[in-house]
Amino acid sequence: MDDYMNALSNASVDISGEGLLDALNGRADSSMSASAAPPPVPCKAARNKQSNFSSYEDNLLCKSWLEIGNDAITNTGQRKEAFWSRVVERYNFVGEGKYPKRSQKSIMSRWEYIKAEVNKLSGHMAEMIRSNPSGMSDADKSVATAANFAAIEKHNFTLMHC
Repeated sequence: MDDYMNALSNASVDISGEGLLDALNGRADSSMSASAAPPPVPCKAARNKQSNFSSYEDNLLCKSWLEIGNDAITNTGQRKEAFWSRVVERYNFVGEGKYPKRSQKSIMSRWEYIKAEVNKLSGHMAEMIRSNPSGMSDADKSVATAANFAAIEKHNFTLMHC
């Protein structure tokens, strides 16, 4: 018991007990205790999932993207990173207090989704223009395209979730 108490008071024994056996066996300075211990496993930080983007936030993102993309001063003289950091800055500045702050990764991911949907709608509109239905104005074609697009997307959504 005295050996145990002496080992506990030994300064080379850390709080986790590493080196305790070495101290009990009379080896106060052991290189094994430092290298044999497994490295501490870092705890994963709790991930805060933000709410989904609302249609108002999508609109703000599109406006921010257009404003930064059509800036006459910088024009095309900006790199991808600079462009997206400016979009994020504009988005978070205008939406401050109304919407949650979004990260660059979040905004870029949402933009990819919006871009894909716009490309689908654009394809439907091109098809409508090619078919050139008689008696329809451009406004009527736009309304018909939007209605057809919504019906097709609703049908596709239903098929995916059956």
